[in-house]
Amino acid sequence: MKKLALVALLIPMLFACDTKAKQQLVELAKADSLRQDSLLNVKNQLLNDMLVSTQFINDINAEIAKARSLPKAKTQTALATPAEAAKIKEDRQDVLNKIHLVVERLNATDARLGRIRAEAASLSKHDSTLMQQIAQYEQTIADFRQTVDSQKKEFQGIIDQQNLQIASLKGQVDTLNTAKAALTDTVTQLTEQKNSGYYIAGTRDQLIHDGVIVEEGHRTFWLVGSRPVQPARALDTTAFTRIDITKDTAIALPDGEYSIFSRQDPEFATPFAVKDGKITGGLTITNPSEFWKNSKFLILMKQ
Repeated sequence: MKKLALVALLIPMLFACDTKAKQQLVELAKADSLRQDSLLNVKNQLLNDMLVSTQFINDINAEIAKARSLPKAKTQTALATPAEAAKIKEDRQDVLNKIHLVVERLNATDARLGRIRAEAASLSKHDSTLMQQIAQYEQTIADFRQTVDSQKKEFQGIIDQQNLQIASLKGQVDTLNTAKAALTDTVTQLTEQKNSGYYIAGTRDQLIHDGVIVEEGHRTFWLVGSRPVQPARALDTTAFTRIDITKDTAIALPDGEYSIFSRQDPEFATPFAVKDGKITGGLTITNPSEFWKNSKFLILMKQ
């Protein structure tokens, strides 16, 4: 009877122990499952980051290749037009912006990889395969960062060199523009000189006083009378009124009667009016090229 009673007492205890062990096993299984799920999640993150990083590694290589294929600065014999220069500058800046973007993504990947490493270390200290994958990926990122930095410096060097060439070409263009402006001014001056005509109207004494005509030769009578006059050999343009012979074909004269004293041919001009064979009112030049052919200085002497 005592044995039966003891057995009766042990049976519930055995059942209780078995239940507790089963619960512990279940909890251990759940913990292991969670750990495995977490490790799987870490591996998936690592795989995803590797795939994404591989893509933007390809992107940066493509951009570097594009950068190298950009046109070089044109030589003096083939200067870029403003539109071409602007497009080249825009393409270079676009490549630089993309390189900066990839570097930012690379930094973000570094930070994310650090979190993955910390999580993987806390979940499993014995999963050497995962830790090796992370270490390998870290080395890949480090190598790629070095490559990006090197290529970025190379591309920046290309841009700096081209900027120097562009600055040199710009200096040459500025010099050419200065020379062109000077040539334009010279052409303008020469054209102005070519198209300039000068006229003056006055009495004999006024014209002598102004140095436009000079007395030469003997007097008409011995010791008395006036001496002949001729246009001065060197005429001062400031004593005359300047006109554009291609446009100013009408010359208005003060009151009085005038005759042409200089070398112009009256045949190629028409007086406003004629009095006693003299010009009054003014003069219309009917054929400027022929009228001004012999002299650019028109002297009209008042009678």
